Amino acid sequence: MRKRIFIVAAVTVIGLTGCASVPTLSEDQNNAMAEYIADNLLMHDKSYSNSIKLNSETETATPQPSVQPTVVPTPKVSDTPAEIQNSKTPSDAAQTIEEPKQTYVSMSDALQVPGFKVKFDGYKFNSNISTKDSNISSKAGKKLFVVKLKFKNNTSSARKLDMTKNHSKYVLSVDGKQMDSPLLTIADEDIHFIKKKIPAKKSLNAILVFEIPVKIKLNNVVLEVTNKDMVAQLQIK
Repeated sequence: MRKRIFIVAAVTVIGLTGCASVPTLSEDQNNAMAEYIADNLLMHDKSYSNSIKLNSETETATPQPSVQPTVVPTPKVSDTPAEIQNSKTPSDAAQTIEEPKQTYVSMSDALQVPGFKVKFDGYKFNSNISTKDSNISSKAGKKLFVVKLKFKNNTSSARKLDMTKNHSKYVLSVDGKQMDSPLLTIADEDIHFIKKKIPAKKSLNAILVFEIPVKIKLNNVVLEVTNKDMVAQLQIK
């Protein structure tokens, strides 16, 4: 049976060589082709177990392109954080913060009242004070501490004293502890609202009213007057 099929396959190959433009095969190639066709015809026969591969001895695997690993450069890490690098400026090293210099002067110079001599005229510590046109009382648990000052016109002519435009700051310290800012009162002598013309060689009384704790001990009382870079300290008690 196999011989007959082989003959049929050979005849088929010979017939194919006469059709169309097929390249001329050698005798070995024709035999191989015939055997391959015969094998395909017999593959459905149960008693046939052989299998022929055409040119299996000469087949070679198609070479696969080799993949070369791509080298990724490692980024250089700076030792200094970017935040610090960006924040540095050439002037940082030389830049220093200087506190404003203060000059200690007399009370008259600190208050900046040209032509007037200012001196301390005593103090008063009570729950309420009375002036010729007002009566001032302290809050519960507090007492009033009144600093008395005297402005004397040292010039030979009348001179206007206007404290409403004065920018002096007043700080009262008791045993090193600062008290609240002075009160703004309706008293005629309140330093914040004095605006009068003072005759030559005459004086005018003024007061600063502070409110301090009733139980505080007056061991070391200092009034400090500041105006721009000038400072005057008055030891009251």
